[in-house]
Amino acid sequence: MTQARQAPSPMRWIPVAVFAYLFLMSVSRAKGLPDFMFDMYNDSALRLVEVRDLLNGKPWFDLTQPRLGLDGGFEMHWSRLVDAPIAGLILLFDLVTTRAQAEYLAIFCWPLILLALTMWLVGRIAATLGGRNAAPFAAALAGFMLWLEVRFLPGSIDHHNVQIALFLTMLLGILGRRENRWLPVLAGVALAASLAVGVETLPLLAMGTLGLAGFWLALGAPERAPVLGFAAGGIGGLLVLFVALAPASAYRGGFCDALSIDLAVPVALGLGAMALAALTVSGRGLALRGAVLGALFAGVAGGTLAALPSCLHNPLDALDPYLAQHWLAFVTEARGLDDLLRSSGLLFLYGYYLVGLATVILSAWFAWNQRSASWLLMTLLLIGALALTIYQLRGASALLTLCAPVLGVLITRLHQIWQRDRRPIAALAAFACFLLAVPMTWGEILDGTERVISQVAGPAHAATSAKTDTRACFTAKSTAALAALPTGVVSAPSNLGTQILLHSAHRTLSAPYHRNQGGMRRQLEITLAQSPAEAHSLLTETGIDYLVLCPDDPELVSLHRHGYSGFGYDVERGAVPAFLDPVAHGDSESGLLIFRVR
Repeated sequence: MTQARQAPSPMRWIPVAVFAYLFLMSVSRAKGLPDFMFDMYNDSALRLVEVRDLLNGKPWFDLTQPRLGLDGGFEMHWSRLVDAPIAGLILLFDLVTTRAQAEYLAIFCWPLILLALTMWLVGRIAATLGGRNAAPFAAALAGFMLWLEVRFLPGSIDHHNVQIALFLTMLLGILGRRENRWLPVLAGVALAASLAVGVETLPLLAMGTLGLAGFWLALGAPERAPVLGFAAGGIGGLLVLFVALAPASAYRGGFCDALSIDLAVPVALGLGAMALAALTVSGRGLALRGAVLGALFAGVAGGTLAALPSCLHNPLDALDPYLAQHWLAFVTEARGLDDLLRSSGLLFLYGYYLVGLATVILSAWFAWNQRSASWLLMTLLLIGALALTIYQLRGASALLTLCAPVLGVLITRLHQIWQRDRRPIAALAAFACFLLAVPMTWGEILDGTERVISQVAGPAHAATSAKTDTRACFTAKSTAALAALPTGVVSAPSNLGTQILLHSAHRTLSAPYHRNQGGMRRQLEITLAQSPAEAHSLLTETGIDYLVLCPDDPELVSLHRHGYSGFGYDVERGAVPAFLDPVAHGDSESGLLIFRVR
């Protein structure tokens, strides 16, 4: 007699309903053209510039951005693997609408597509950890946790959301390696693709890889096939993607902030070492397996240290000290917990650390209670993500994403207790857990606390935090006036650079990218010049045609707050020297200041 198949749970529609709600909310909140473009973050705006260049005939392997920085530009460290699907969406929508509308639809839909994929991956991971009933709650929670996180908002087309989805794909393949023989292969391909996109998640990718190696080390023969599949997917993926994506500079190497031989070769050798160990000693004792794997890894590490050392340090360690002092120190996502503790305001950022720490403890409890290797790996990954976020806030997106499946399992357990025992405390605990995990909730709580503190502190606190000019920098009229000027070179603070590239044909000195050190330094030297004569000398020496500023630009405000003043700040406040001729844009809603340089 065959067992009756269990009917699908209606709970499976929860994440579908949540995504539909988030999609409709995104549509209702979205601005139309051209205002939508003016709100794009720097990375997204520059990504669209790159995609436009590609669609306009720029060679596939040419990643140079000639309109940014000093004369000649510089090679960006981004990947065509992200450019290609966005360009494909634009071409698809271009079949039924104008190019401007096609761009709008593509950059609106792309992050929401990735959000849907991320929700599904989180649900699958939760099902692997806590049973299939955990999937709907975890996926729904991930949607709410990540929707207002910058990486998944409509218009966010940088590479960070892609990296999160690829990391989750790798994690799912490792955790579900026994469910389907192709999942480890997919995990290896996801590892290769993530490295082709960028290295921000490299520590977590390495931890996941070492986790799989640890499973093999502990269990031996049962883990042989997953290790071989993972290594095959990773090595094969790296080979294909390197040939398909790497510019000529990647073959010469010497850098590790993008795909290069310095990155690809050690990773491929490490995966090869895992495969060789699995092929030869899977059936032998733990001590021998450990000795062989350790010796192979030591050989790879020694060779990397001797021949390809660029990946053994943070790319920002090589940053010009002048830029580290006058730029990087004020970049919020590059700041760590110690910086936040020393500064006032931004209380909502502490929510990332509180949720992360609570989830680490919860995951460790699951690992101990169930004696589960999968839960142990999740705990170690959460600790790694929390450590990265303590070091730099940019790790918060990955931390939140890893929290979602763990919290989803907890909510599922509480829901099951409520269903079984009808205990109100279980239902309340599940609801509270769901609510407090969402940044919108603790963001409002902590922002409210910050507002109370501001009121108690009185006018003195308000005077230091208030924005004196609330007008937008870029509007349709102001950008049209700038774009209508004869094509030239613009000096502007780094926060304005990508919008200038996006809305005009000009070249601009600065945008916040570490490979543009020459252009960024020269822009800061102009901004901080101690006299109009010094500034004029730098402007003419650099061949600047136009100066663009905007009142209360965060870069200049931060510099001034920390004791750095000069030419740029003085001009913003109305001290305009004779060699600057104002260019009117006729828009009272825009605070943009445009000057011709004589």
